[in-house]
Amino acid sequence: MICISNPPYNLKWEIPPFAQMEQRFCELGVPPKGNANFAFVLSGFEKADKGIYILPMGVCESEDKDEINIRKRLIEGNYVEAVIGCPENMFEATTICVYILVLNKHKTTTDISFVDMSHTYTEYEREQKGQYGGKAHTNRIYKKKYKGFSDKQIEKVLNAIKGRQNIETFSKTVSPAAVRENKYSFAPTKYLDIKYTQSERRTYADIIKDLNRVIEKRNSCKLVINETVAKNIFGFDVEIYKKEQQIQLPECLDLKIVKDDYITFTKNKNELTFKNNSKMEISEVFMLVMNLWKHHVMLLNTEENRLLSELRDKLIPDLLGGGIEI
Repeated sequence: MICISNPPYNLKWEIPPFAQMEQRFCELGVPPKGNANFAFVLSGFEKADKGIYILPMGVCESEDKDEINIRKRLIEGNYVEAVIGCPENMFEATTICVYILVLNKHKTTTDISFVDMSHTYTEYEREQKGQYGGKAHTNRIYKKKYKGFSDKQIEKVLNAIKGRQNIETFSKTVSPAAVRENKYSFAPTKYLDIKYTQSERRTYADIIKDLNRVIEKRNSCKLVINETVAKNIFGFDVEIYKKEQQIQLPECLDLKIVKDDYITFTKNKNELTFKNNSKMEISEVFMLVMNLWKHHVMLLNTEENRLLSELRDKLIPDLLGGGIEI
């Protein structure tokens, strides 16, 4: 049986009582309360002979002691077959880089293949209508670029893993001892042979383009918050945020840097609002929040149903006995 999964990223979870005695955790360890990534991985791998997971970077590089311990046990148990690093901007809901973790209970070798695909991809363009705003946006066709793998690129990575190929800057097969030396990090770039060369400096236009991309991504999730709440509850140094100034470039460059618009302080009592500040895409922050919100609502709905049942069982005898008149 093979488990293929793209679990929700970085959710908090409640560790069940005696979790260390459960089959899914007793051998490989209990994931930390602050992050359920490995809880999804181990739950699926318990039932499967092979597991293939698309995961955020933290799973492979986190310094949390519980997650390091799980990675250690996966290596020492000879379960890790391959780790593949992918480029950013591959998905609709998030632009973050991800890893593909391949686990196998029936490996024929103790070696682990590490592959870096972050620079091996094909760029595609997708057309879609605007999702928010007035008709000027919802009727407009936007073009959005994203990254993916061609059949030839997929074949290259599969051959590298199956043939345990060592290709400079792309793939390397290493022993468990090498992973131990790197404190059980699963980041492919720590194991690849990378040749460093002196590169030419990029143009101003390219640098500013990337800088604006980062600022726009930060602006896409905007916080509006009461000053007192920001200071006393969340520890914001409000004055530092207020002193932030727009970066000015020499006029001769004929380039502009996007204005920061990711936080606003108000005097409105207890106001705290996050809003999606982009008409082109939804910030990945909201994808995480929505998963937490849906889980929260589900728990409250269950509790509400229990209380309504209790209310019904209390009302029926009183109504039938005449204790309550309608």
